[in-house]
Amino acid sequence: MSALLHASVRRHESPVVDPVTGEVRVPLSLYAADNHQGDVELVLSRKDALPVLDALLRAIGPRLEAVS
Repeated sequence: MSALLHASVRRHESPVVDPVTGEVRVPLSLYAADNHQGDVELVLSRKDALPVLDALLRAIGPRLEAVS
């Protein structure tokens, strides 16, 4: 069943960065088999967010294109 669990960035919401601490808050919706289970915020320190960003950029590839 774990393959059916996933999270998506909440629609019409963007990550927010605290200008003082650098903390990054990513608003997420949690799903099980495409059924909404609730909302949470992924909270990362700037130090932890940078490697995640780097890994995402490598996974996406060198060319970013809009996805609808």
